[in-house]
Amino acid sequence: MELSSSHKIIRVEGIDSLEFLQGQLSNDLNLANKDILQKNVICNLRGQIISLIWLKKQSEESFDLILDRSIIDKTFDTLKKYKVFFKSEMFIIDEVSKNAEIVDFAKWKSNCINNGLCEINSLTSELFTPHDLGYQNLDVINFEKGCFTGQEVVARMHYRAKLKTGLLLIYSSDLNSMEEGSSLYDQENKVLGKIASKFETNSLIFLKNKSNLKDIYKDSGEKINFKRLKLF
Repeated sequence: MELSSSHKIIRVEGIDSLEFLQGQLSNDLNLANKDILQKNVICNLRGQIISLIWLKKQSEESFDLILDRSIIDKTFDTLKKYKVFFKSEMFIIDEVSKNAEIVDFAKWKSNCINNGLCEINSLTSELFTPHDLGYQNLDVINFEKGCFTGQEVVARMHYRAKLKTGLLLIYSSDLNSMEEGSSLYDQENKVLGKIASKFETNSLIFLKNKSNLKDIYKDSGEKINFKRLKLF
């Protein structure tokens, strides 16, 4: 199991743990096994991502939820609202398992960005839907598993919407002073997207219309110089 120094773990255990998590996470936990990390999201009722979860099945009644430490408390409190209906316990693990390999944060973040995966943190929580970030193509959502919080909105977007959005990987030093989640604009000062994830000079830009991108500007009107690397 790989973790970065930016991750913490919420452990959920008890006889109802599977049923409890199955109603909140986007993937089918019946398909989870002990040998892989299963990607999931927790969404709000509007279908916006609260957190991206790397789920590790420890046993039939014990699961580790691995996520960015900046949203560990928010995610814990979100799950806590639903846990009261199930026989399960939930707690945050401060010490990482001895079986985990700790990957350097820079390596982890760069690898995610270069592969088109936006990891959610406190700056981007509840800003994007799964389809905004292309999660439907990354084995994050199982559309046959049944209900989870926000599922109706996510499913409607998947089956009925004609998606125009996309993620663009760019190289630019002009975004160094901007935070993830910041809006980006076109020449007419209309929002064309947001910074979904960035590290050093590489960034993933969420585009509202991936087929209509020319120039990018900051809210100050300053033009951003960039090199297009890949469209996801």
